[in-house]
Amino acid sequence: MKSKISVILVLIFFSGLGCALKKDVVTLDNRVGELRLRVVTAENDISRLKSRSEEIAKLTDELTAIGEEKEKNLRGLTAGQLAEIEALKEKIQILSGKLEETDHLLKQKLRILEETDKKMDGRLTGTEEISGAYKERIVRLEQYLSLDSREKTTTPVPVAGTYEKKEGTEDEIYTSATRLYDGGKYAAAREMFQEMLTKYPDSDKADNCQFWIGESFYQEKWYEKAIVEYQKVIEKYPNGNKLQASLLKQGLSFYSLGDKVNAKLVLNELIQKYPKSNEAKIAARNLKGFN
Repeated sequence: MKSKISVILVLIFFSGLGCALKKDVVTLDNRVGELRLRVVTAENDISRLKSRSEEIAKLTDELTAIGEEKEKNLRGLTAGQLAEIEALKEKIQILSGKLEETDHLLKQKLRILEETDKKMDGRLTGTEEISGAYKERIVRLEQYLSLDSREKTTTPVPVAGTYEKKEGTEDEIYTSATRLYDGGKYAAAREMFQEMLTKYPDSDKADNCQFWIGESFYQEKWYEKAIVEYQKVIEKYPNGNKLQASLLKQGLSFYSLGDKVNAKLVLNELIQKYPKSNEAKIAARNLKGFN
């Protein structure tokens, strides 16, 4: 009787351990997603600051050239022209100050980006360590209870939001995933799209799978996650057919989060690079509505 009670208590502990593992993994995954979002935002800020720095430097050079040319004929100038030269000099000094300020901000952004990368690496390392520790504990518990996963005959019941994995071809998995998405089962669709990316990373539908993962988060109004997944499409599949759509939805995701600066930056990039695309027309209409 005592032996049975001990086994039951261990099983209860085993079940609680599994729940804790899932909860920790989800929490860590959310933190990694937040860090990736910060990286995307910082990269956009750096791009904007670099552009501003180049514009100021160009204008400074132009004003300097004008001032030098005028100084060559300084002896024949009137009092009004001399005043104009002095005004130009003041403008050059002001622009030089702004350039230094921009460079300082750019260095700050780069430092923040580097610190974020280090934190992300640390979080990922911590996740791997925790996962390994849990696996070791589970193995020890299985050995204690004489339970071998290969000998289990009961069929696991899929939890809410998941699907029962089955072997299938590339087209079958993609079709099933899109049906789940169309049916509003976004979490289950996400799992199946991810499964296809894992099994068939070189598929011609890989960029579509990655895009629909982002779309599933967008439909759930989880815009931070959506931004990160759209960024994967932009970086991994620059020649894919979902690039323009990813830029559009990433911009709209930033806007939904109240970040109008990055929203405008992404949508303007879409319009400049792909002006004839339907997504660019949609982006232009949305920009007109931004306050």
